[in-house]
Amino acid sequence: MKQKINALKICSMTATILLILFLLCGCGSGGDSTATPHTSGGDIHAPVEVKLVHGTLFVVQAVVNNSIYLDMLVDTGSSRTHVPAGIFGNPDGEVYISSLCFENDICFNNFIAWSSDSAFTQSKDGYFNGIIGVDLLKNFDVTFDYKSELIYFYDTLENGSAGLVTIPIHYESARPFTNVSIEGILQGSTLLDTGAAYTRITPIMLDSLGQKPDVLFKSLNFNINDSEMVEYVPLNDYCSGMACPEEIIVQIGSWPAVGGTFFREYLTIFKFSEDVVKLDPYYDRSHIKDSGIQRTGLQINIYDASDIIYVIEGGFAWEGGIREGYEIISVNGIPIDSLGYFGIYEFLADTSINEYQFLVVTTDGDTEEVALSIPS
Repeated sequence: MKQKINALKICSMTATILLILFLLCGCGSGGDSTATPHTSGGDIHAPVEVKLVHGTLFVVQAVVNNSIYLDMLVDTGSSRTHVPAGIFGNPDGEVYISSLCFENDICFNNFIAWSSDSAFTQSKDGYFNGIIGVDLLKNFDVTFDYKSELIYFYDTLENGSAGLVTIPIHYESARPFTNVSIEGILQGSTLLDTGAAYTRITPIMLDSLGQKPDVLFKSLNFNINDSEMVEYVPLNDYCSGMACPEEIIVQIGSWPAVGGTFFREYLTIFKFSEDVVKLDPYYDRSHIKDSGIQRTGLQINIYDASDIIYVIEGGFAWEGGIREGYEIISVNGIPIDSLGYFGIYEFLADTSINEYQFLVVTTDGDTEEVALSIPS
């Protein structure tokens, strides 16, 4: 993203011109926006490092159109790839992308992306800058290694594994779905969504269960177009095929999905070439930790990391005196602008840190220091 802001006007104009030329010339299956991108270069066996945001979301740096650095969410729940309108222009419309490349030199070339202004398509460093959707991912078999925080563009378990579980997938609206069950009761077709930090069930699904788990915490959940207040509970006997983690945290929301809290229990391989997902359990679960929200009870605005939008009553942040509506200036002397959304949550989830000093502006306009202590 080093050249992103400086390249803003040039990129917007260039993208628009190229899109017009692309559509007029009929390149890529007659200019159809669903055309398969051309892939080139790179070593599929070379891993790509990712940021693991909230401990469950894969964010990878991509270089777009040879000069624009974007931190993009790898999202099997999105049928299309999304880029920020603040850079590429044409909000809520299509833009032509000449290339999108990763650190292992694998590139997607000559395709159409969707340009928007959303929580996941922002134009600033330290935030979500876009989404890599199934339109690109399906060109490879993709391995998500949650433990090592790496992504591979091939099936790393081609030779099998003793504990391997394979589940079939089918497509609805160009997105992968499978059947899940809870307490042995089939819940029907459910989206396989690496772009969801938590596995999701609906209130109706929860009410139908024999287990009545206590609410762990609440938060405001941001989607591509909207947001909703949701609750989180621990859940047992949630299965996809024969893959049944002992317990996962699920989000109670408006639509169901198999999300990050399920996938992080496994080396997860979307084998698009065979329409299956392969799940190899991590028997060492040391990589599974509380997110920054869980650990501190503090929720930061996905659009602006200085803005505290929710504080869980009774959590460590609440007990320390932090309140909704406070504005963060710095944490432990680090300016919030230097941390961004990714940085502040990485900081709050770091179990080697137990003392936090927040410099904040209160809702009364006063500047105060607030100490937050978390027991080891």
